[in-house]
Amino acid sequence: MRDQLQNDELLDDVSGVEASVATLEQADDFPAVAAEWNGPRCEKCNSPMKSAAVTICRNCGWYASLGTFVEVDQNWEAYSDQSQQPAKVKPQKSHLQVWLDLVPRWGWIILASATVVLIESVIVRLVTPDDGGLRTTWSLAQLSLGVIAVAVCHVFNFMVLATEDADFGVLDLFLKPLKLWLRAFHRLPTRLWVADAAVCGLAAALLSILVIGGLPYERLWDWGFQEPVKQDLMGAVMDRAKELDGRDQDLEEAIGDFAGKGGVEGGDAQPKTPAKPREKADCVILGYEVDRDGRLDSLVLGAANRGALVFAGSVKPELSDEARSSLLMELTAYKTLKSFIPVQAEATWVKPKFTCRVTYSERLKNGQLRDVQWDRLLGSMKTQ
Repeated sequence: MRDQLQNDELLDDVSGVEASVATLEQADDFPAVAAEWNGPRCEKCNSPMKSAAVTICRNCGWYASLGTFVEVDQNWEAYSDQSQQPAKVKPQKSHLQVWLDLVPRWGWIILASATVVLIESVIVRLVTPDDGGLRTTWSLAQLSLGVIAVAVCHVFNFMVLATEDADFGVLDLFLKPLKLWLRAFHRLPTRLWVADAAVCGLAAALLSILVIGGLPYERLWDWGFQEPVKQDLMGAVMDRAKELDGRDQDLEEAIGDFAGKGGVEGGDAQPKTPAKPREKADCVILGYEVDRDGRLDSLVLGAANRGALVFAGSVKPELSDEARSSLLMELTAYKTLKSFIPVQAEATWVKPKFTCRVTYSERLKNGQLRDVQWDRLLGSMKTQ
């Protein structure tokens, strides 16, 4: 009887355990327990548990906190295994890749556009002749288009920012251009074409000057104003004009006096001393000579020396054919019969109206200049 009662109690315990367990399945791929495992184990099946915080045995489903068995989902098991696997290590970027990633995409677009303008400028410089008009025409056209592009983009950028921000005024267009473009670049790639066109225009203008070249700077900076004459030459001419008004000196007598005091030395005499740094002097044109073809050949000059106007020598003007012909026509309009000062030379005399600047190696005691060379044409003056 006692054995029968014990068997009945054992059957009741087993049925109670089975009632509390809905389904119990073991994972077929559960790893074998390592003999050297020193971590937490299941108190029912003695299987190793990965963490003491998780009290569910993945082998038998024993939930120690509740003191019962639960169902173990095999899909959850597989997901849990994968989630606990170490993450794959991404390949490390090279230094070049890191530097390339620092520049945004819109930056590469602007750099590519500016590079195209640079290549175009270099090609034009290489294929066009140095002394031809094609290079000059291309350079001027590129310079003009570049300046126009920058100006149009600058005005457009200002108008856009002024409509969006009331802090920008009309004066900012001229006083704070850098601030406007910094704001525009901060908003990139919005309106990328404006920034790209402005950068290309600026590059085109600069490269037309620095790379292509061929610009006629002497014409660009020539505004039609002639450099004024130095005051010492002006004063000497005015004093001589007053002297002539005060007394009517005979021309032959004046020439004789001038020749007796020292005469006229050749303008092309070579200095006896070693060459010295050349000096400059402003002179007034007293007369001119023409060649056999009727073209302007040389000019007779006067210069100020110790407050008086003296004969300085003659010089061949280094001018273009057009400028030489124009100067000859102006000199012809002011011809006179006598020289403004006594000069022992043959020339066509003119009134002291036109001036020029020359260089010389030495000035003699009588004021004459040696080794006179042409420098430039100066402004005209009025003596009467």
